Amino acid sequence: IQDDEVLFVVDSPPSDDTGDGQISPDEMPEPVGAVYPDPPSSMLKGFVRPSVDDRIYQDQWGWTISGYAPIKDYRGRNVGLLGIDMCAEHMENRLAAIRRAGILSLGVAGILALGVTLILARHITGPIKALHQGLTRVSTGDLDAGVPERGRDELGELSRHFNRMVGELREKQLLQSSLGKVMPREVVNRLLADDPKLGGETAVACILFCDLRGFSSISEKLPPKILVGLLNDYFSAMVQAVEKHGGLVDKFVGDKIMAVFGHPIQDERAAARALQAGMDMLSVCDRLNSTLALTSDLTLENSIGIHTGHVLAGNIGSPQRMEYTVVGDAVNIAARLEAKTRKLDTRLIISAQAAAKITPLPGQLRLEKETSLEGRQEKLDVYLLEDKHRAG
Repeated sequence: IQDDEVLFVVDSPPSDDTGDGQISPDEMPEPVGAVYPDPPSSMLKGFVRPSVDDRIYQDQWGWTISGYAPIKDYRGRNVGLLGIDMCAEHMENRLAAIRRAGILSLGVAGILALGVTLILARHITGPIKALHQGLTRVSTGDLDAGVPERGRDELGELSRHFNRMVGELREKQLLQSSLGKVMPREVVNRLLADDPKLGGETAVACILFCDLRGFSSISEKLPPKILVGLLNDYFSAMVQAVEKHGGLVDKFVGDKIMAVFGHPIQDERAAARALQAGMDMLSVCDRLNSTLALTSDLTLENSIGIHTGHVLAGNIGSPQRMEYTVVGDAVNIAARLEAKTRKLDTRLIISAQAAAKITPLPGQLRLEKETSLEGRQEKLDVYLLEDKHRAG
């Protein structure tokens, strides 16, 4: 800059900017000291700091945009300006190429992202879908459900935990099913819910004892296999009669059956249900003789004792081997009442304590006051079933 005018010091060499094969005067470099007409503000700023035109300019050679930077001497003083003109069309072509490359890159990235997404979806949603299907099968009671255990990641670990859970449920169901054949269902559920320990709880229950009379003589006349088959038919019929009236078979002792009513589920009508079950057991036993076509020397005849009182219900035995049962004086009285049926010429005796809880009391029962029981000093009032052969 000199006297507020911009002067040319060095210009670009001659060039055929128009491409017509000739170098016109306009395409010749400006001479040294020529004045630059109407310099834009961006050029003037370039004497102090780098700058660029804020818009594209058009001249006889087309559209251009220029950039400027100051020239410093060895002392760091700004002594001139370097200006560079760039063809806007060339810039546009470069930008278009960049845009095309960007679009192509975006497309490739999108395809790669889609591929990765599909792979991840198969890796993640596949196991999740399998777990969902497995849970659905388990919820419907199908404990044979299992899922593939793939990988060592969280989903693989979750699949392994699921399979272990289903396996434990399957074992518990098998255990529950097996135990349900040898002890009451309610007791099985309680044992599986808690860790079995010795001890129990005091409760009021109605106890029924049923004995098969003369079974020793019958066992002498039959081979073991036939005898076991006969016993199974008899016990099946008796258990069905007990459970029909809400009772639980506590145990089998030889040919005896002990049943409990009113525990572990409390029932105000426990005594009435026990009495009705006992009368049905007598009737079923009588009909079984006809059903099995037993001869007179193999006739089955049972008798029953019923009593209500306090019992201790819980696990009895040792830590290594225990049995869930009920014990107490009420159990002993029920057993002795059954044994008393033979001396009192009846097939069913119910204590007055149990009969007091039954309304109305069946007319087939006759009161017998102050009845003595073996091994007990205290006498009891009891009721006898008068029609001993046709109890039902």
